[in-house]
Amino acid sequence: MRVYFTCEAPCLLRLGGAIAGSCSRHEKFADIPEDGKVLAEFFPEDAALAPLSFLLDKNFFDSPPAFCDVYRYDCGANVHVKRLFPRRQGGLRPVAQLREGDTLATLYEDGGLQLCLEGDGFYAAPLPFCVRSASLKTVRAANASLIAAEGKLANGDIFLSLFAGTAPLFSGEVVSCEGGERLKTVQAFHDHAGHIAESVWAYRDGQLHLENYAVREREGFAAAKLDERLIPFAFFEAVLARGAFRKYLSPALLPRAEEIRSYLGGFTGVCVPPSVFYLAHGKINAAGLVYPEKENLFRIKFFAAPLENGKISNIVPVGE
Repeated sequence: MRVYFTCEAPCLLRLGGAIAGSCSRHEKFADIPEDGKVLAEFFPEDAALAPLSFLLDKNFFDSPPAFCDVYRYDCGANVHVKRLFPRRQGGLRPVAQLREGDTLATLYEDGGLQLCLEGDGFYAAPLPFCVRSASLKTVRAANASLIAAEGKLANGDIFLSLFAGTAPLFSGEVVSCEGGERLKTVQAFHDHAGHIAESVWAYRDGQLHLENYAVREREGFAAAKLDERLIPFAFFEAVLARGAFRKYLSPALLPRAEEIRSYLGGFTGVCVPPSVFYLAHGKINAAGLVYPEKENLFRIKFFAAPLENGKISNIVPVGE
């Protein structure tokens, strides 16, 4: 089985005691026996930070540790160490505090950014490892004041968590969040068409209710000008964003457009297949769709989308 390794921060990768080279967002790979056990160690460039390690075996691939995301597919796996390396000398460090009504929200660092809310109830959870820094503020929604924890991401977006008192209401990546009589969130998909989605939420009965969802493409984007090799990727991205995907379909496939979302299922991402895919399946122009299975564990399924006269004429699973 071929395993690709990436890491959120630059480091040195050691596999089975042998140095495999530098590792970061640029991947390293190794061929590992399906039933074997290999020690993987990640050593940060900063000596003040502690290394991370795990044993690659069946248990790891069935239930990865919290600091890893694992993506399985028919011919291999991707392992991404998403946690920034912890400091050798730990300890709790306060970051921010905010009181709203009877609720006290506290951000602090203890092996990563942590959020705690105390009031009528209690909430405590770490922020995602990809969050570099965070802050607290209040957001108006109708006649309520919600507590918002905003974490900065490497791509410039915000990881937003919203709470009514200690009750979580919303959690996800957004470009912005605007309060008022209605709450408006803006999400960027960072895809070929530059999809931007605007969601309008009503707050009532202690919950957020989605009232409107509108998505648009980047100004100046023209699907007709895409390289044909990119059309399948742009199509699947448009399906994911709930955008205008029908324009990619051939006349023969258009009548079945309403079936496509249920056929593809609940995928949450689109990716380029790894190099081992082409070794296993040949030169097929396929896209990988990412499906969550459980905490930190994902399944990638590959789909080819052959073209006729520049339009997609079929959607065919590859490998599984």
